[in-house]
Amino acid sequence: MRTGIVVVTLASALALSSCERAPADGTSETPEPAQTAAEAPSDIVAPAETRPEVPEAAGSPDLGYAGPIPKPIRVGTNGPDMDSCASYGEVSGLNPDGDNYLSVRDAPGGNVKERDRIGTGHKVHICAESDGWYGIVYDIEGDSGIDCEVDSPVDKPRNYTGPCAQGWVSKKFVTVTAG
Repeated sequence: MRTGIVVVTLASALALSSCERAPADGTSETPEPAQTAAEAPSDIVAPAETRPEVPEAAGSPDLGYAGPIPKPIRVGTNGPDMDSCASYGEVSGLNPDGDNYLSVRDAPGGNVKERDRIGTGHKVHICAESDGWYGIVYDIEGDSGIDCEVDSPVDKPRNYTGPCAQGWVSKKFVTVTAG
């Protein structure tokens, strides 16, 4: 009995794999390889992180990186009755004799790509926490009055796609001021 089940299972698997390789139109041509992300159809729009033009401060490095974030910031994880991001904070505790900036990274971790730098006093929305890191959403200019769209509830948790920047920072350099 077991041999019969194995034969039927093997035959089914072979038949299915042949179907997957066969073209949909019934011809014997080899199907085209799957589209890559770079060749995505133009009617599919992925949310892009927008970054307004900001004049650089003297000596500030041009990180030149506004690409996709590997570990996006999730908003709305505290339920539909709470603000999208539960807390608000301010960058503090930086060494003025050192670099005097806080690296904003693509994911929680000191060896992860740096996407931005923010200084002491910069206000941030704290939306997530992971292993000593905060997932933040912030106005690039610090407090230019841009609404980051995280002060209201959302129906269900989702990745942040609003008008402000996002990333991960070491939580030891952020003082929670609300929430």
